Parts: sequence; C-alpha cells; structure tokens
Amino acid sequence: MHESEALWLQRSFEKMPAEALSPLLNIGSSTTFFRTQVQPHVDALVFRPLELRGVRPVHFDLKMGEGVDVSGDIFNDEDFQKLKSFAPRAILCSNVLEHVQQPDQLARRCLELLPPGGLIFITVPYSYPYHADPIDTMYRPAPEEVARLFAPHQILAQEIIDAGSYRDILKKQPWKIFRHILRFPFPFVKFEKWQRSMKKLYWLTHNYKVTC
Repeated sequence: MHESEALWLQRSFEKMPAEALSPLLNIGSSTTFFRTQVQPHVDALVFRPLELRGVRPVHFDLKMGEGVDVSGDIFNDEDFQKLKSFAPRAILCSNVLEHVQQPDQLARRCLELLPPGGLIFITVPYSYPYHADPIDTMYRPAPEEVARLFAPHQILAQEIIDAGSYRDILKKQPWKIFRHILRFPFPFVKFEKWQRSMKKLYWLTHNYKVTC
C-alpha cells in the first residue's frame, strides 16, 4: 500500500461512523511487522486512527504470523465460515484483486460476508509494474470496472490516485539501480526476470496510479 492510498483510506474511513466500520475485516493484511515496519504508514494512517475510534480490525491473510488474527483462504468454505463468525460490518480489500485468478468471485465472497448497508473499501493498481504475491494477473482495472464486480451495489466514492514512481524508491534505496545495470548485458540468463527488470525502468518517467 502506497502512502497516498493510506491517506485516501484514512479520509474515507473518517467519513463513516465507527459503528458502521466495526468489526473491519482486513483481507490480505500481512503481519504486524509489515504494517508497522515495512510500510509504517499503513498502521499510522489507517489502523491506529481506527483503533482510537474504537473500530476493531480483524486481520486476515493466507499466511500465519504475528498480527494475523485469522489465517486461511477466503475461497475455502471452512475458512469462509470462520470469517463469517466475526460478523464484519466493513471490509478492507487493498491490493488483493490483482493477486487472485477470479476477482469477480472474491467480490462475491466479500458481499456474502456483509450485512445490508455494509461497506467495502478497495484499492487496486491501475497503472503499475508486475509484482507477484505469490502471483500477479496484471489485473489493472479502472474504477468503473471494479464497480461492475460489486454491481448492483451503490458506489459512494471512486477515484484514480497518483502513487509516486520508481524514482521515489530509488531515492530511498539507490543501490537498486545497480541491479538493472548488472542485469542489462545478460538477457539470456533468466529472461523473464531480465524483462521485468528492464520494464521497471519505464516507471522512472511514469507515475504509478491506483484505483480506489
């Protein structure tokens, strides 16, 4: 999650009363370490303000780890029933749709978890490089495409936001540019990885964009 996404979510959550958000199911949550250390803006801008308002998050991920409340697969019926037992009133689905083979089925599952009037907050890359976790289907939908997944439910807000570029990453980790320089002369060694490495350079001059 980029910082601009976290800010968009923060503003969106602030518009809703706490009782409409709690419990909040966070799909694809990752661990406490990830939310507080790898991407500290996730905790600082999204979850800490919610918890201060009394909103109870339920962190759900495929992998087990500290800070994951429920581990499992939302498409597995047994795991799905576990999630249902929390009776979520809202769902956060951030950067997950591009990592599943059938985003329409994920949308259906989310809707089945919520009561009437429930809320779903979604972010998904719109213009962004390949990133496997563990797969990336390169699903890069515009807001209206995401809206169709959840039809006929009402869309309260939709936006494509700027999320910086690869330049921002290199400013913090300039050593990464040497990966591209070292790989450039060797396309015949792991060609797919070489392709992805070269394609990343496109994002030095083009900004990432996210559908929210």
